[in-house]
Amino acid sequence: MTEPALLAKIIAHRGASGVAPENTLAAISLAAEVGAKCVEIDASISSDNIAFVHHDDTLNRCTNGSGYLCAHTAAELDSLIASSNKAGFEQEPLPRLSSVVALLSSLQMGLNLEIKPTPGLEEPTALAVCDVIRDSWPGDLPLVLSSFSREALAVARDTLPGAARALIVCAVPTDWHHQTQLLQCRNLHMAAPLLDPQQASDINEAGLGLYCFTVNQIEEAKRLFAMGVDGVFTDYPAELLKSFS
Repeated sequence: MTEPALLAKIIAHRGASGVAPENTLAAISLAAEVGAKCVEIDASISSDNIAFVHHDDTLNRCTNGSGYLCAHTAAELDSLIASSNKAGFEQEPLPRLSSVVALLSSLQMGLNLEIKPTPGLEEPTALAVCDVIRDSWPGDLPLVLSSFSREALAVARDTLPGAARALIVCAVPTDWHHQTQLLQCRNLHMAAPLLDPQQASDINEAGLGLYCFTVNQIEEAKRLFAMGVDGVFTDYPAELLKSFS
């Protein structure tokens, strides 16, 4: 039977992204300040295969750059600011994954690391992420490598077999059990509004960890925990941590 890869009950989604710019060192530090023990971040790669922490394929929404992140060198990306209309965070850099890992290590925080490849770059993205984790992640802190991409998860499985993995879906597919077994995943992560009690029971019975995104309301979190969900990803960890420890 599969053993869940347990993270925290309340996970800071892209850091404390409801308050600070998402996927930045500031958002992660703020999550730690409010008591979060674990964060979720996204990673993709530069044109020279360096892993950066960023959600979108393109730079336009979250930085002062433009175009595809994967079309820029690491040196070019290092010069960008993770722009935000949130006062006090105007000079946050676009961070490399290595910088985020170093910060999490110093803060003693667990990590859910979503491998977020631009379509067509699944293998090099997963390899770059695995290189950083192999070289830098402290073995005593919780870690899960997750992805919507089956190909990226397969590369992670073969490259870094000791790291726990999670398949991300929106709705639970009919072949979820086969897919998680094939990819040797210990968790299933999914969209909170699309989970029903029978699915939660079946996933729990299969021995998988079950985590839901993105949960910003206390009542929704209560509903999910009552169904047996192990944890939720939230943009506002301070608020949920007041109700759940």
